[in-house]
Amino acid sequence: MDNILIGIVKSGVFELVYPENRPFSCFRLTSTRIQDSVPPENGELNLVEYEENAIAISGSVNREWIYSASIVDTGDPIVTALVRKVFAS
Repeated sequence: MDNILIGIVKSGVFELVYPENRPFSCFRLTSTRIQDSVPPENGELNLVEYEENAIAISGSVNREWIYSASIVDTGDPIVTALVRKVFAS
């Protein structure tokens, strides 16, 4: 089941801020599905253009990867500042 996750990209990694209380807080994103027979690195999404911005992701979380990841929305500077303030990241 896909979830909507909100986070901020830092050093090319998606740092989850919502929902909270997950065992992992930093994720790499991949377009591959969990059941694919290829390693997740083959479909890894490059997040460099989103550096220091809030983004919303749809995908399936499995340990340090979000599979079938797609970027649902991106935050402009005002939204990113609000996300940082609300979630104290």
